[in-house]
Amino acid sequence: MGRMISIASGKGGTGKTTTTANLSIALGKMGYHVCAIDADLTMANLSLVMGIDDAYTTIHDVLAGKATISEAIYATAYENVHLIPASIDWEHVIRADPRKLPETIRELKNKFDYVIIDSPAGLQMDAMNAMLSGEEVLLVTNPEISCVTDTMKVGMVLKKAGLAILGFVLNRYGRSDNDIPPDVAEEVMEIPLLAVIPEDPAVREATLEGVPVVEYKPDSRGAKAYMRLAEKVARISGLKAQVMRK
Repeated sequence: MGRMISIASGKGGTGKTTTTANLSIALGKMGYHVCAIDADLTMANLSLVMGIDDAYTTIHDVLAGKATISEAIYATAYENVHLIPASIDWEHVIRADPRKLPETIRELKNKFDYVIIDSPAGLQMDAMNAMLSGEEVLLVTNPEISCVTDTMKVGMVLKKAGLAILGFVLNRYGRSDNDIPPDVAEEVMEIPLLAVIPEDPAVREATLEGVPVVEYKPDSRGAKAYMRLAEKVARISGLKAQVMRK
């Protein structure tokens, strides 16, 4: 059975979509079969980041009852990685019912080793439906106190809801002298710090090129940090969920 991991945060702009794309491709490089889902039903940036911007059938069509989940799965240019894209027009957004998402994507566990869900930020209904579609959660924060505390709150809510919290990613570390140090962020979050992604020009360049950095510049500091994150996720995913079910 595959692992279903929601990527979540307390604020927008922390790098959830970048993390989703790079983690998915890194796991694919390791030989796992991965399906990334763009579950941010109003912003829909994952499709662009992963190079599929002309999809005819999307998660919105599935949630509107106009397509099956299998019809919305697309192969990407990256080895072992598939994508369920989202639509970018408002007409699709208003037709889709986000409450159907958890039940709709559950069957993907039987088809992929990992299902990585790019969720909206915060605790609104659409965000909660996306995050609760996973069984495990990976939190993403920037090294700013307001971002860390908001993301901590999201983690607390999801833990109470029964999800297993794998840990968190401290993203874009080193861009300011005022950044919260990793050990302090871990103390505030009260969950394991799985990766520190450094502020790296290669990540920005990759974003502009529409190619995740683990593929664009695999020897860059950012790409190596994402690969280490994938290795750690592969080691620990499933274990916490199993413990919680006992």
